[in-house]
Amino acid sequence: MNLPLIGAAAVLLVIVLAQVIVSNQFAGSIEGLRRAAVNEQLPTSSDHQVLPEIMRAFAVRNGATIGGPMAILAHQSAEMRLGPDKAYFAITATQLSGTRQPAFVWDAWGMIAVIVPVHVVDSYVDGSGLLEARLAGSIRVSRGAGPESDKGEMMRFLSEMAWNPDAILNTSGLCWHQIDPQTVDVSAPTAGGIATVRYLFDTTGDIVGIEADDRPYVVDGKFVSTRWVGRFRDYAQFGNYRLPRRGEVAWVLPEGEFIYWRGQITKFEAQ
Repeated sequence: MNLPLIGAAAVLLVIVLAQVIVSNQFAGSIEGLRRAAVNEQLPTSSDHQVLPEIMRAFAVRNGATIGGPMAILAHQSAEMRLGPDKAYFAITATQLSGTRQPAFVWDAWGMIAVIVPVHVVDSYVDGSGLLEARLAGSIRVSRGAGPESDKGEMMRFLSEMAWNPDAILNTSGLCWHQIDPQTVDVSAPTAGGIATVRYLFDTTGDIVGIEADDRPYVVDGKFVSTRWVGRFRDYAQFGNYRLPRRGEVAWVLPEGEFIYWRGQITKFEAQ
């Protein structure tokens, strides 16, 4: 009997079981965030009169209705990278987004360097932002939370209404302002300060981009207010909704634009 070999196998088994347990706990915590996000979406009354006409028309033309679904679920196929000098890696993701209160849960899986699985959650639930990445769903490699994350994740919610037109008509607590005929900004309070995002429209009334001047970005372990931009294109029909099929987002850094996510919507459904 090879006792050293048996001992090594037992240790490996314990490590694998521990990894599975921790990974399942992480997945369970993400499911808990989804439930909490949905539970936030109670019927509310929004002040629709303050919504700029160009934004209202966009929402209605693309399938939104007052009193529509409480939440939507988008499926994504995309690629992202962790730094300006890093390689892109493929991910698949789902994003649950609320339409009455600002809330979303982005749940993504990918493979770094072909062989290293990574599980990422990005969320804004009950007024709190969270970004956490784990290798194989168990080994935490990064985690962001706190007031700056609250502001940054609210900005993400505000920026993605081209993919969530019901939220334009139904989300309460937002402040809208038309800057010029093709630019609208939207703001909301957070624990980290006011979150503001600008929407850019083309001459046909479609949203083609977003921009923000001060989204928190981590530099050497500290948050720095940084210009942030996104682009939408390739509008297509998804059931009752017309949405941009493709998009990308980037940080505008001193050394140039850093596109860190680019991808497409593959499926869209009301919840």
